[in-house]
Amino acid sequence: MNRKPLVLVVCGAGTLTSVIASQGVEQGLKKRGITDVEIKVGRLDDIGRYADRITVLVASMNIRQKYDFPVINAISFLTGDEDGQERVVDKVADILKNK
Repeated sequence: MNRKPLVLVVCGAGTLTSVIASQGVEQGLKKRGITDVEIKVGRLDDIGRYADRITVLVASMNIRQKYDFPVINAISFLTGDEDGQERVVDKVADILKNK
């Protein structure tokens, strides 16, 4: 069974900021015609649990840890920077298209 690519969206607590960012990423991907993807919301502690499945990690904070998957900073979803939000979604979309 082939699993869908996983986009894990995290913040420190796994609540409001990651939910806001995940909704923006999901809507942006849909606009780009990318729907065959699993988007999960979590907190930093969840990265290890999903590490073997993550296609791309989207974080609403700076992540200093190095991983085997791309990490994208999505602070723009919290600051209201619409151009930054588009760049985040573009990066996620490019990664998903190349998987």
